[in-house]
Amino acid sequence: MLNDRLTDRAFKDSAYLAMAEVSKAFANPKRLELLELLIQGPRSVDSLAGGSGQPIASASQHLQVLKRGGLVRTQRRGKRIVYSLVPGVDQAMVQIRALATSCSPTLRETRRSFFETHGASEDISPQTLQTELAQGRALLLDLRPAPEFEHAHIAGALSLPIDQLPHRLDELPRDRLLVATCRGPQCTFAPQAVELLRAEGFRAVRLEACIAEWRLAGGAIESGR
Repeated sequence: MLNDRLTDRAFKDSAYLAMAEVSKAFANPKRLELLELLIQGPRSVDSLAGGSGQPIASASQHLQVLKRGGLVRTQRRGKRIVYSLVPGVDQAMVQIRALATSCSPTLRETRRSFFETHGASEDISPQTLQTELAQGRALLLDLRPAPEFEHAHIAGALSLPIDQLPHRLDELPRDRLLVATCRGPQCTFAPQAVELLRAEGFRAVRLEACIAEWRLAGGAIESGR
């Protein structure tokens, strides 16, 4: 019986250690940001470093931790190494965001303050947006860079990268609700767009959910232009 108990303990210790290794890979703000960037599509180290505002060497170190934790995988494309998410990690990120929002007053206050500053407190749920789009009362604007849009986007969205928005206002309808979407709750493209659009007299709100939440809500995802 003693040997059996030791075997049981060794099994539990090994199992929880493996779980802790995966959890540890998530437990860094820069690694979380890298994962959110990878939800948008596969990317190289230099692209991920630039998108997360850190040196290439630091991004590479964080990516190695994510790889050891089994959250990302690599593929060689010519001379470049490209990182992508392991299936299921995008869903885990959705759950982490939801849990953090529920548990952290600091996160809730930080978001509230930022969105209010940009006049973008109002958001729309995926379910409501699906109805508005189906009935032709809304237009969804995807503010992400074109390569991210082409990899995957919410069906029916218009690609309008944030740097192009000020120059393309004449293309936008004034008789529909404009819904700005980007990479998710921590992305600043959508609040910036809502602030600009409202200043120009458009009705505009943001969609806090990104493509991962949209997919989980049963919404259609497209790729290509």
